This record gives sequence, C-alpha cells and structure tokens, in this order.
Amino acid sequence: MSSESRAQSPPDAATIDRFISKQMAAQRIPGLALAIIQGDEVRYAKGYGAARSNEPVTPQTQFILASLSKSFTAVAVMQLVEAGKIDLDAPVQRYLPDFTLADPLAAQQITVRQLLNHTSGLADGGVPNLRLIGAATSAERIATLRDAYTVAAPGREFHYTDVNYQILGRLVEVVSGQTLSAYLQAHTFAPLQMAQTVNVMTSFEIAQRAEKLAQGHLLAFGLPIASAEETGYLGGSSGVISTAADMAHYLIMHNNAGSFQGRQIVSPAGIALLHTPPPNLKSDYAMGWVADTINGRRVLEHNGILSTIYAEMVLLPESHQGFIVLSNIHSLAQDVVGFPQIKQGLVTLLTGGQPAPGGFSVGMWGILIAVITVLSVGGEVRGLWRLPRWRAQASSRRWWRLLLTIGWAFVPALFALAMPALILRTAGRAFGYFTIFRSMIGVMLWLTVCGVLGALNGLARLAWLVQHTWRRTGRRT
Repeated sequence: MSSESRAQSPPDAATIDRFISKQMAAQRIPGLALAIIQGDEVRYAKGYGAARSNEPVTPQTQFILASLSKSFTAVAVMQLVEAGKIDLDAPVQRYLPDFTLADPLAAQQITVRQLLNHTSGLADGGVPNLRLIGAATSAERIATLRDAYTVAAPGREFHYTDVNYQILGRLVEVVSGQTLSAYLQAHTFAPLQMAQTVNVMTSFEIAQRAEKLAQGHLLAFGLPIASAEETGYLGGSSGVISTAADMAHYLIMHNNAGSFQGRQIVSPAGIALLHTPPPNLKSDYAMGWVADTINGRRVLEHNGILSTIYAEMVLLPESHQGFIVLSNIHSLAQDVVGFPQIKQGLVTLLTGGQPAPGGFSVGMWGILIAVITVLSVGGEVRGLWRLPRWRAQASSRRWWRLLLTIGWAFVPALFALAMPALILRTAGRAFGYFTIFRSMIGVMLWLTVCGVLGALNGLARLAWLVQHTWRRTGRRT
C-alpha cells in the first residue's frame, strides 16, 4: 500500500452516519446500504433506512445492481481472454456466428473490444427490440438483433447501450460452455466470497433468486412510493443482484490489481485494461468502468439505474479507496440532484475534506414541481374560463397573433408527446412513455394535465377562429 493510501483513512463512523442520514432525508431515500474499502480491507459497512416494511437495510440486504453488472460481464470476458479463448480484436462473429444485423457487413466488423468499450456503432436508437418485455434466453436476445442497425461505423464513436453487454453475455456462455449465471458464480462470486450475490437473465427470475431483495420505490413530488420493478431482459447488462458487503469484496479485487485474499481473479494487466478507456477516441468509458475526475482526483466509477433502484460504485486509485452505494429508489430528480451530491460528498470525506453545506435537494425539487404544477393547472383552467372574453377580443386582433396564442396552448401536450424523442436526441437513450412517466412522475403529471387542458383550450379557440373566418368569408362572398 502506498504512503498516500496509508495517510488517507476513512472518517469516523459518526461523521459518515451524519452525512448519510442528512442526505437520505434531503434526497428522499427510503433505504440505502454503504460499504467503504481501503487497500484490501473493508473499513466500513452499514445499512440505513428500510429495506421493506418493518425491516431495516443491512450490509447483507440485496439490491439489483443494474448497469454495475456490465463490470462483471467485462471481468468474465477478460478471464476468457487470459485463458486464450477470446481475442479482444477478433470479430464477435468468430464466436457467435448467429449474430447479425440489418447490415450484415457492419455485423462482420464489430469486435469484442468494441462491445466492451461501447464503440460497436450500436446504439439505443438503432435497436427496434431494445427492451424484451417477456422472458427470453440469451440466444433469443441475439436473434432479435437481426433488425438492428448501427448508427456509426464500428470503432469510430462511443454510444452507450445495454445491447453491447447483452451480446457479451451470450459470448461468455458460448465460449465457456456455461450459462452466464453459472460462469459468474464459479469464476467471480465464489472466489470473491460473494455469498449473497446472484445473476439473473430476466426480471422474472428475481423473485426466485433474491429472497432478501429490498423493495424498490418511485418518487412523486418528493414522496417515495413502493413499486415493483419493470419487466425485461437483463442478461449481461443489468442482471447481477448483490449486497454492500459482497460488493466490498468486488471493489477490493479491482483495487488490488485483480487479487483477493491471495487469489488472482484477473491479472494486473487485465485489470488495468478494464480500467482504461480506448485511445484516440473521445470517450471516458473503459470496460464496465468510467474514468473521470471528482474534486480534481482521478476516479473510476459506474452507476446502475433501473426504474426503482439506483447503485453507484467508485474507486479512488491514488489513495486505494473505494465505496459502493446501493439504494431502493430511483427518479430523475435523484439522478440529477440527489445521488451526485452523495457521491461527491463521500469522495470529499474520504480524501480528508468536508462536504459542501446542503444545497438544492430532491425535497426542494418536489416542492418546486408541485408549486409549478398547481400554478400551471390554475393558468390553464383560467384560460378555459376566460374563453368568452377571448372570443370577444379576438375579432379585433391580427390573425397571426391569434395563431400564436392558439399554438402556445398546445406546447405542453407536444412536449409530453415528444419526451421519448427528446431523451433519445439529448442523452442517446431510448425509453417508452411508461418508463419515462415512472422516472419523473411530478414532471409528467404536470405536462400531462397541462397538455390536456391546453389542448382543450387550443382546440376551442381554433374552432372559433375557423368558424369566424368562414363566416367572414361567407359574408364577403
């Protein structure tokens, strides 16, 4: 262990408790598990809040890891590379001859390394069957990609999509001769003593495989609401279920050049490659990890998001520290406001600083959206109530001003309808209306109610304008 890592030590338990408890209240988090590691030791592990009714969160409470699972798939691929069974720069079709796309030539060019780096050219917007709602095998997942297309030439651009790692999950199965769940159990979970960790391929397996799973939640106007997770295919990209205690072992392995308690899970060179983004490409994504900086310090991180959970893992390579945060709630507000504050605050505490005093929080977000909703709905109702007055004044106004006021009434409805396209355009992720509504209930209720009332208002005014114009035209004739 370096002199810097010996000098840096986690803050005392009371300081961590105060920070997490304050953040859970401010960010409206019902349950959270935290583990902190340093070098090859677990320095802190604790649960906060409720996992289920009358059951507290503990370090042994299970959470779905969502996209943190990609790191496990990447480790499995690297193990097979080091066993001489996979060549990172070989076309994936060498191992999966059934894999093809709408453009067979593009499919022939995609390599294993490009899938790991999310540079295959595949993206959410190019996959018609992005989410498989029903139960499916990994082979069936591959078969559905026959209609998918690349949005860029393989190896040229970064585009994050679960599909890349779902293909890699199938690759592990075909090359190893085991199911992905069996391979991970034998080659990662068992060697790392991750006794409460399992892998599932679809959401339908969760109830049978995870008896200690925390109840997930949505958020509406700052209030957590218990909810079941959405159904879908998870294999290779999102299917690992684990605990804070088990994930501490996983972080120790990554923190110590692939070694855990004297056993080498992945070689030091392999771990270094997993942590390194591709050269000569505008991307900070390595292989299941994102290389970033926080407070001027180099970090390796990845978050995981499903409709009712949020997970975050962070390593500080310079001080040989790391932490895992698992929570049983998800919302857009917590993605943007809440969990980034927790992550940055923990990094600050681990590096000897003091987190900034509380700023804008998820609770404040909820109040703000509620106030905006009430005011906006009130404005729409007022507009309907004032329709007779508008009609009386409209006959003396210019036609283009009338069209502007009518068009404005449809803006909330158009914005709500365009939400999937806007998210795909700005974030590169494709989600349906149901998923979007669950992720930002307050915002979508605001837009939906105002959209309906605004559309009624606009249609009434448009009908009057058409009728008024027709009458005037008739009189002139």
